[in-house]
Amino acid sequence: MLNLARPREQVTAPAFWPMAGIAFAAAVALSSMRLVAAPGFEFYLGPLFYLLAYRWFGLTVGLVVAAATMAPSILWWGHPVSVLLALGHVLVVHRLSRGQQSLAAITFFYQATVGVAAALALVWVHYRTPIEVTAVVSLRKILCEIMLAAIADLVTLALVVDPVQGTIRRARQFGLQRSLEAAVSIAVAGAATLFLLGELHHVGDRLAIHEQEVAQVVADLGRDEPFRPGQRATLVLPGARAAMPYVIDRTAAIGTAAHRIGCARTDTGEAGPDDRDTFAYWLTMCYVVPAGPGLSAAVAPQPHVLVLFGDIVRGVTPMMIYLLIAELGLLAFGRAIRRSMGLWETALRGFGRHETLALPHAPFHETDALLRAFVSANNDYVVAEQERQRLSRAVSELRSAIELKLFGDVGFDPAACALHFVKIDPVAGERRLSFPVHAADAGQFAASAGKHDVMIEFRRGDGGDDQWYLLLAHEYDEESGHWRYGCLIRLRTAKAFQSRMRHNARLMELGGMASALSHELRQPLFTISLAAENGSLMLDAADPAAARVAAKFDRIIEQVERASSIVQRTSSYARLERDEREPTNLVQAVHDAIRFMRPVMTERSIQLFTELPASVPLLLLPRIGIEQIVVNALQNAADSIDAAREGGRGDAGRVSIALWQGDGTITLTIADDGAGISEAVGNRAFDAFCTSKPSGKGTGLGLFVCRQIMDEVGGSIALTPNEGAPGAALTLRFPMEEEA
Repeated sequence: MLNLARPREQVTAPAFWPMAGIAFAAAVALSSMRLVAAPGFEFYLGPLFYLLAYRWFGLTVGLVVAAATMAPSILWWGHPVSVLLALGHVLVVHRLSRGQQSLAAITFFYQATVGVAAALALVWVHYRTPIEVTAVVSLRKILCEIMLAAIADLVTLALVVDPVQGTIRRARQFGLQRSLEAAVSIAVAGAATLFLLGELHHVGDRLAIHEQEVAQVVADLGRDEPFRPGQRATLVLPGARAAMPYVIDRTAAIGTAAHRIGCARTDTGEAGPDDRDTFAYWLTMCYVVPAGPGLSAAVAPQPHVLVLFGDIVRGVTPMMIYLLIAELGLLAFGRAIRRSMGLWETALRGFGRHETLALPHAPFHETDALLRAFVSANNDYVVAEQERQRLSRAVSELRSAIELKLFGDVGFDPAACALHFVKIDPVAGERRLSFPVHAADAGQFAASAGKHDVMIEFRRGDGGDDQWYLLLAHEYDEESGHWRYGCLIRLRTAKAFQSRMRHNARLMELGGMASALSHELRQPLFTISLAAENGSLMLDAADPAAARVAAKFDRIIEQVERASSIVQRTSSYARLERDEREPTNLVQAVHDAIRFMRPVMTERSIQLFTELPASVPLLLLPRIGIEQIVVNALQNAADSIDAAREGGRGDAGRVSIALWQGDGTITLTIADDGAGISEAVGNRAFDAFCTSKPSGKGTGLGLFVCRQIMDEVGGSIALTPNEGAPGAALTLRFPMEEEA
């Protein structure tokens, strides 16, 4: 696409260097002209041209143009001081500007120091010029060169010259510091220049008035006492601060007489205009006024001229002081801007390196507030980025460890018995994938439909019964029937976890059986031991067989004691296992038990509902025992639901678990809608070997062991029928006095 706006901003000059040569020649020609703005105020354009050349073409060209444009001053004043000052000016600008400091500011300090020193050394010492005139000359030079340097600043800010490409274009942006310094310099120096021009313009008018006053005083003196040729004296005007020498002579010889009092020329009002444009004219001329018949008086007004120039210097001095203060302020402002820019550059570089930054203190309140906000945002971003990288590494490690899969648009297809989801791959892009689900686990997905946050454990449906997976899905969309986000985790330890729980269940049941058997066997063993002892005492010692019978009774007593010892050790072992307590989170224990039993519930198409708080106080409990109580309760609930279905209740299949904290207790209820409590069991549900299950399906020790565990922790357990509904509820209450 063509950029039609470009020609308006950039001009390609085919004859760039020839045009530059013509411009150089024109600059030299214009610099050869001494421009007079007011009597005693002359200037030249050389500084403008060599500063532009330096900005556009570099140091070498700047030095060449400075020498060429200031060379005519050698013809004017007979010395190369102006050329040397111009070369030094370019070198100082090159040393100090670095593309940021304005030309006007550097020029001010250069001319106020080096330029003034050169003027004092040359004008005052070499030409013996009075200090008042030397001061005016120095101020004129400073103001002229500041104005020209400020103009050069504005020109180079507006136009950009590329000598390599041979192009000239308008600048799209302006440097804030240089623009401000140039504008302030032009404003202040321009005001001082206008004041000086006005004062110098009025020097001729004031001297004309002064000449009339001198003529009147001379005329008055001549009437009082006639003058004689060759008479010399001093004249003091009323209110004047200095006396003026004068000489009386014939009018035809008055020029020669004026020389005797130091006047190089006479002012009769007929002198050419060029004579009045220099300071030398005012310092070396004499008034010529009538002094009588055929006589004239030549009066040297130099004292009065010096007073006038002194007044001009004193008038412009406040403005020069103001200019100095302005330049110093601009210098400080420029340093503050550069410091602010440096802080921004440091902050931006730190942002590029993703590093935390120290809070800076910028010179300007606005910059400081903005910079602090940027640094704070950068540091927050760096911390977030570090956390993101840490999480990314953790996710990568987690993915490799558990085969974590992250995806979106998760839905379950009952017909295909498969999960469908969309996976975003950085390389392959969006991919739609499917994951088979075991038919026995499909009921969990149907029961979870409509829930915004679900956690479902299931098996892979392509023959991998050993492979268990956990689906976490979030934000259910009613219209599509899908979850927006989800992840899939392979449960590598599911088999080991189930084996451990089954092993713990068998150990717990054996412990319960040992405890129950120890209670049931103690009485018959005691009876056998007592009968043996009584039988031994009843033997007749005279009977020849009594000794053999007594030996048998002793062996019976010995074996009974051995059996009692075995039962005691077994009972102690079982009790020791249950007494191992640890700080236990009941919510987590219930979740672990549910996780273990969920496959059983899924296989039997039993819906499991939970109402659990986020957390409860930790209690000192046998964690494995508590988990086994919940597992036993869920197993009994499942068996009860199966019994209800066999009895003709096809709608049975719901188990609810609720946990809440009350006054001093934590209560856990596990309710089902199964067959309920059998009449044959009644209130003996917690007795050992009491069961309503068919032979071979239950030992009758599950609830018995549960009660023992609850008794040992100081809690209570109760099995009650549901009010107004089928099924039963197991209620556990844990005291909080044992809170860890």
